[in-house]
Amino acid sequence: MHITTSRQSRVRAGFRAAVMILAATACGFGSALNAEAQAPKPTAEQLLKGYKPTQKDVEYDTPDAAEMAKCNLTLEQGSYVITNGAGQVLRRFTDSNGDSVPDMFRYYHMGLEVYREVDTNGDTKAKKNVRPDQYRWMNWGGTRWGLDEDEDGRIDGWKILSAQEAARIAVEAITGGDLARLNTVLLNEADIRSLRLPAEMTKKLQDAVSDVPKKVQASLANSKVLNKTSVWVRFDAPLPGMILGEDLGAARDITVYENAMATVQNGEKYEMISIGELILIGDVWKLAQIPTPVDTTGKSVVSVGGVMMQPTLGENIDRPDGGSAGEMSADMQKLLADLQKIDEASPKPDAPAQAFADYNVARANLSEKLVALAKDDESRQQWIQQFTDSLSTATQSGLYPAGLPRLIALQDAVKSNETLLGYVLYRRMMAEYAVRLKDDDKAKTKADGEKARELTQKWWFEQLEAFARKWPKSEDAPDAVVQLAISYELMGRLDDARAWYEQLAKNYSQTQGGVKAQGALRRLTLTGNKLQLAGKTLYQKDLAAGQYDGKVLLVVFWASYAQPFTADLPAIQAAYTKFNKDGFEILGVNMDSDLSGLPAYLKQHGITWQSLREGPKEDGMQPGDFGYGIVSVPTMFLVNKQGIVEGGITTANLDFAVDALLKGKKLQSIQTPETESPGDTENTTAEKTKALN
Repeated sequence: MHITTSRQSRVRAGFRAAVMILAATACGFGSALNAEAQAPKPTAEQLLKGYKPTQKDVEYDTPDAAEMAKCNLTLEQGSYVITNGAGQVLRRFTDSNGDSVPDMFRYYHMGLEVYREVDTNGDTKAKKNVRPDQYRWMNWGGTRWGLDEDEDGRIDGWKILSAQEAARIAVEAITGGDLARLNTVLLNEADIRSLRLPAEMTKKLQDAVSDVPKKVQASLANSKVLNKTSVWVRFDAPLPGMILGEDLGAARDITVYENAMATVQNGEKYEMISIGELILIGDVWKLAQIPTPVDTTGKSVVSVGGVMMQPTLGENIDRPDGGSAGEMSADMQKLLADLQKIDEASPKPDAPAQAFADYNVARANLSEKLVALAKDDESRQQWIQQFTDSLSTATQSGLYPAGLPRLIALQDAVKSNETLLGYVLYRRMMAEYAVRLKDDDKAKTKADGEKARELTQKWWFEQLEAFARKWPKSEDAPDAVVQLAISYELMGRLDDARAWYEQLAKNYSQTQGGVKAQGALRRLTLTGNKLQLAGKTLYQKDLAAGQYDGKVLLVVFWASYAQPFTADLPAIQAAYTKFNKDGFEILGVNMDSDLSGLPAYLKQHGITWQSLREGPKEDGMQPGDFGYGIVSVPTMFLVNKQGIVEGGITTANLDFAVDALLKGKKLQSIQTPETESPGDTENTTAEKTKALN
């Protein structure tokens, strides 16, 4: 956070004296310390309190007063590292150029570095003050890399910036009245020139980002949506598009987000903001217009479409009246404008289910009309797909009874086009499956409901299998096979699950499902093999399952959002308390996407055992599962004292199985106490557990 100028100077001067001592000590300069460096060595608590990020929007860990005294300060390869009582890294102050003065100030959240301030020109030492000229956000903090050429603590430009972060900065700059910050994420004259666009398009972009104060004032004049209390919620946009330079008459291809939106929260209400068009300049996304609130009537005060991604009239859309291809028909223009209005007035996240159903029905009705007006095959197919998507989504809600008959009729209408038929059929299947499940819930008795659901599941698997075999190269085939494999595994039909996982791994190896299938096949053959599992813990410490050799180990893949895991926790904790002194340990693998609430969850449930953590490989993906293709949480298996996997387990037989392994027995050779009786040798522990191997 920002500190007043005079106080900031005092804090930084005091901090510099403290870190100078540490620098000299770390670099072996103890005998040459000057008078300033002869002061007492600071404590971790003093450094934690003495320096904070210059930038305001940094989410990082700082212990409370009770925990701060337990923090430790150590020297580590040119860095001064502050850790909390559990060994989790909180700060790292680094001397990267060997001049005995820290020039890199790093902040951590849940053990991962999320932000750093860097002095790249070395003037911190010369000017006797911390003077960063670059600011970076990373890992859970984002991708921003800001540049501060005059070292005044304000970012002048960006080296790296994602579209999501550019939109957020723009919205927050408007709500905070900070036009200088807003200008850092708007296209500037140099950016526009670098695109080398035709003169007319260049002029449109220049006009869109000119006279910023006036445009911001006009944007906010008739709306109370954006104000100082507005809280950023999220960025919403379609996939970015690549516009070929040859289509624009430009010198190079250009990447664009079109019609991007954002959501902010005002009290209990969620409001929509039109971000409009964003253009990628190098590694930095820039806005091509001022963000504009969508007013309370649902009608946007911004024009439809952006400057860049405008179709060449007549090139992709023909006139239905047979006129020349150089114009778009009035009917087509009206329908497109109506569709834009519907999208701009889309339901808020907290809207009732009926509102979402009505929204998708309205989209479907307009898309169907656009199908009729499109004369070339490519645009017609695109509108049919949009029509199908909206109709299927509305039908799956269970609030649009006419949806399924319309999908069936559409499926019949496109049967001559094999590609379209597969697209429509798959979405008709999903819609019909949802309708059947809702009908099953209306059964008069519990027994009737169970029988109906059993028949529905049988029908669903038959549909998926038939689709996967008939359309193996369609874009939906991997999804169908994933559903089959996972469903069969969760039902305990492991041979069927393996067969479909093998298909996924072989035929769709580059998809997310294919990668998960390879991991699942590895996991399903774990029993009897040495466990291979190693990585960084939640506190960024190296840890491997092999370090537990000689102990009985329960491996638990878990997440705080998974209610089944929370329900199992008391039994898991009871077993840990009961057997830990005898050599029983637990190794977790955390699969939470959002770590912000994790410290409170760990404290609430008294989780003290270590957990490995592997971050998401890409934005929007779940955290990694260390190559084991985890499909349900929790997933647990036991490892014996020799490090060999004994099999999957549930809490029902956890105590019995752990006790047996601690005594050196093999689970496959003994019976559970619930099933043991004279002559009964069939029901083994492995059969009583939820085996995943």
